[in-house]
Amino acid sequence: MEKAAGAGHKEGVCEPNIGTVGYLRYLILFLTLGFRIVATGYENQYGPYTRVVQFLRLHVWVPSSSMVTCPSAMHDGAARLLQRHLADRRLDPQRRKVFENAFAHLCSRDPARAWTSGQWMTERTGGSDVSLTETLATNDPSVEGMADVNEGIGLGPWSVSGFKWFSSATDSNMTILLAKTTPNGKLSAFFAPMRRSVDVATSMVGKKLAKEEGSELNGVRIQRLKDKFGTQSLPTAELELLGMRAWMIGDEGKGIQEISTVLTITRIYSAVAAVGYLGRGLCVAKAYAKVRKVGGGQGKRMLLHDSPLHMRTLADMTAEYHGLVYLTIFSAFILGLSENMDSPSGSRSTTLQALTPKPEHIDPLLRVLTQVMKAYVCKHAIPLLYACMESLGGQGYLLNEELEYLNLARLYRDCCVLAIWEGTTDVLSTDFIRAVKHPRSGPACMEALDDLIRSSPHGAAAGHGQWKPLEAWEKAKRRLEGESAEELVGMAREIVWNVAEILIGILLSADSKRDGSQTAEDIFERFVAVKRLGGGGGMVSSAERSGDRLRRDQAIVYGEEEDILQAKL
Repeated sequence: MEKAAGAGHKEGVCEPNIGTVGYLRYLILFLTLGFRIVATGYENQYGPYTRVVQFLRLHVWVPSSSMVTCPSAMHDGAARLLQRHLADRRLDPQRRKVFENAFAHLCSRDPARAWTSGQWMTERTGGSDVSLTETLATNDPSVEGMADVNEGIGLGPWSVSGFKWFSSATDSNMTILLAKTTPNGKLSAFFAPMRRSVDVATSMVGKKLAKEEGSELNGVRIQRLKDKFGTQSLPTAELELLGMRAWMIGDEGKGIQEISTVLTITRIYSAVAAVGYLGRGLCVAKAYAKVRKVGGGQGKRMLLHDSPLHMRTLADMTAEYHGLVYLTIFSAFILGLSENMDSPSGSRSTTLQALTPKPEHIDPLLRVLTQVMKAYVCKHAIPLLYACMESLGGQGYLLNEELEYLNLARLYRDCCVLAIWEGTTDVLSTDFIRAVKHPRSGPACMEALDDLIRSSPHGAAAGHGQWKPLEAWEKAKRRLEGESAEELVGMAREIVWNVAEILIGILLSADSKRDGSQTAEDIFERFVAVKRLGGGGGMVSSAERSGDRLRRDQAIVYGEEEDILQAKL
């Protein structure tokens, strides 16, 4: 183990000053001080590209964030939900005042004013199946005048009681939750402040009791904290709600529709976190390969950077990482378009314009793309991050808590949750089938996917080598249109994987053609080979078996200008 880990060896990874990793630490510090992730999404500085900028920043910040990105995701989702309702002219004046106040706090850059938000759905009766919600909400305006601790705005006319089994951000300022109204039993969404004002006895002055204002939790009792495999820096609690005062969001009985707005945001956050963890893992693995020497045969030693097999492995992983990032950021772009429907598109490149859906296709595409992206990206990032650990040998298996930015074990544990929360892989795959087979909205979703794949540049009509995306899509489309939802659900994950890999292939192909870069072309071809999309069984092409294979693998891993970049770092 000592040999594998490089313990005590001057060429090991034990030195903290590793080029790429050290550079990344300074970049993270700059991003932390200079930007506030959630606020970026609502200041609209970049129009339809605002979400792309926001999530690229998040991608860099996630691995060092100690899971604050979890409440950030719920915080962002709550802001978007309130923003949508504030745009509705039918919103009554009382709730408008409450929502405007909360939205302003959620989007503030001032630490003294900024709020965070929770999102409470999960109950003991069912995880993602919110139809089994047992929490009840009763309209009781008799105590509506009770004030929260934030500017004295009333706590709301609804009294909510129940049990939330898996809840984060209990130290937040507000929460979005689901409950069934009484006596109708309609699942609805609610906004609730986390604390309320109380009078606290302090001392006797003469014969009178002097009081001062204090605060207490708004009908929330923490039963216990969860003991989890990962995300240990994030407290997760079981909560008992006893008369929690709240405001209804939207119409009674529309809870699932309302919470879907939050889920769209949190699912993109999950995918961005997944590629963020994976990106950090690859960063460490690449840096390690630059300093770790191994036996090269005949008594020689060489850096892992010069090992054909090791670089082949890292190149395959890097190609997959590129694909996951492209699918995730493309989804963020579609989200940005949905939030900026009136933005002009003239400034986009020819390639991006071809990838931009028609206005009528944006929302249906976002509906299904979010499910495909979150399911595929979060699931595939986990084994890739494990492979990053393995690439370090025994060093990768250590906790490395004294050098936290090298602690891939912690990143791996935290990454595993991303395929579970905000909808497991099977839940999302099933939801995708429901979406495309829905009698009213399903045809629009299918048309949006079909138009995207057919009109996308460089990949759709002619294909690329043995890869024929249009043929693959036509096969999947015939199955989706020709079979019932009941027949499709058993193979839902296979279908989602197929759609995801078609989209990733198109994005990678478009990038390679636009850049005119041999390395971008190699990344695309490597993804097609690794995923066996071209009928080659995953084997390398004859061109890749030539003498420059190692150099091309190194270019995939480190970039074409790796020597210049390394000198700068």
